[in-house]
Amino acid sequence: LRLNPGFFRTVYTDLLNEKKTPAKIEAALRAVDAYIEGRATTLFAPVIEYLRDVGEARSCTEIENYFERNHGVAGVTLACEYLADQGLIGKASTTVQLTKRSNIEVQELAFYYLEPHRT
Repeated sequence: LRLNPGFFRTVYTDLLNEKKTPAKIEAALRAVDAYIEGRATTLFAPVIEYLRDVGEARSCTEIENYFERNHGVAGVTLACEYLADQGLIGKASTTVQLTKRSNIEVQELAFYYLEPHRT
């Protein structure tokens, strides 16, 4: 609470101690969105750096497996969706086999690193 009193008052204290109104809930959600948006490159740096380092699109399965195996973190696809919506990484599809022995290929959601825009 001491690090960012205005933010935590909006998203925590006020919602906990005061009557919950649509306006207060909307204000809290807007504050959370702004907080994450302003810190996205720091919060999600491991994802962005991984995609930059591999240098090509990676399927959701590959990304999930990498982060579970190396960092014990699951659900990274949701972070990738957010980053793509913010224009911080790219979204594509990649061809994958249904199983290791399968001859059938399908499209799977994939993400890739976007070079930062220089102004």
